[in-house]
Amino acid sequence: MNQSELQQLLQQAQTASQDKDHETALACYDSVLSETKEEPEYKELRLTAIRERSRLLELMGEREEALAGYESYYLEAGSNKHAVEALVLIGDLHTDMGRHREALDAYDEALNLAEAFNYTFGRAKALVGSSLTLHRLGRTEEGLSNIRKSLGLFQQIEDSEGEMRAWNRLGIIHAQAGQIDRAIHAFQKSLELSREIGERETAINLSNLGECHQVLFNMEDALEYHREALALAESTAFRSVEADTCRNLGYDLYNLGQVKEGIRYLQRALEISDETKQRDVKLQSLYTLALAEIRRENRRMAWKYAEELKRIAESRNYRVYQADALHALGLCHKLDGNLEAAEQRWQEAVFLAHDTGRQFLLWQLHAALADIAPNPGLAQVHLQIAADIIHQIAYPIENEAVRNTFLEAPQVQRVLAHVE
Repeated sequence: MNQSELQQLLQQAQTASQDKDHETALACYDSVLSETKEEPEYKELRLTAIRERSRLLELMGEREEALAGYESYYLEAGSNKHAVEALVLIGDLHTDMGRHREALDAYDEALNLAEAFNYTFGRAKALVGSSLTLHRLGRTEEGLSNIRKSLGLFQQIEDSEGEMRAWNRLGIIHAQAGQIDRAIHAFQKSLELSREIGERETAINLSNLGECHQVLFNMEDALEYHREALALAESTAFRSVEADTCRNLGYDLYNLGQVKEGIRYLQRALEISDETKQRDVKLQSLYTLALAEIRRENRRMAWKYAEELKRIAESRNYRVYQADALHALGLCHKLDGNLEAAEQRWQEAVFLAHDTGRQFLLWQLHAALADIAPNPGLAQVHLQIAADIIHQIAYPIENEAVRNTFLEAPQVQRVLAHVE
């Protein structure tokens, strides 16, 4: 094939991808790659095909195959701007898969290369990519510093997609630090930009905004954001986005009392997360499924989900999810009337939640311990601790309306009413 024919194939692949015809897109990319193995004059076309094919596989949920593609892209690129982009893509995928050390290594190498070439775009992408990884490794201030630098660089080169990505990462870090009003602001900035960029990006931002409202126990607004996000995720046929949005919808509905419908969405999220190898989505879905089954007193299924969550979390030393599993198992014991076992599980969960900075879980654990305390004095101690943690959560929220939404939630008021 000549240059023109190969470019036409790439265009056909991009059109098919936009039309959600993934099989045709992959076939076109494969044809380009089979025709460009040795010819150096076709290197740019070949690198584009490898990169875009891998991106499509990632969006389809084929993460290991996508990672192999990004690594091929890096190896064939050599030391140039393509190599910087390949390293950032590798870092992003490792981050999504929970492999934070590998991710940081890729971002650091990308940043060094970008600085060597004075490649502003690549430097900005490496900085924003590394920010969330640094935060998850406990280096939050470094992560925030990198985001601020990347925002300035993206604005300098007028790259709205990069700016959108930076706002999104900033929102995630603020949300995980309990600064929910700042997270909402960042996600709204990202959403404004994403509506001009693409449906997948818009769905991700809508889902993140909904999660902020979940934290505030504002489930009606969360549900509205997540319904719109799912409609977009389904229209793009990108399974990885669909899985997380279904999980969020299930959580919203379960908390609004629509338990049966919520469980359907959570089971759907669980199935897709297995297909797409989204470990975090799977574990979060198992946790919420256990809570939902406890709500409808389905002991057998609640135990099943809680035990599976505990098994996976312990096998991989995921301390955050171990705390979730212990919380769910304690609720199972309480449902069975075994309050001593429930207390033991929740005390173990308290240690893990405290150790991993899970304040939202921590106050709920103390509220649960107060509910089964053997005497009023001990119950009051747990309620006071829960109230203190609630105020620690509310204090960083600068926006008064947002702060009051959290403090006035019935779940929160049930604790505060006993101590204030």
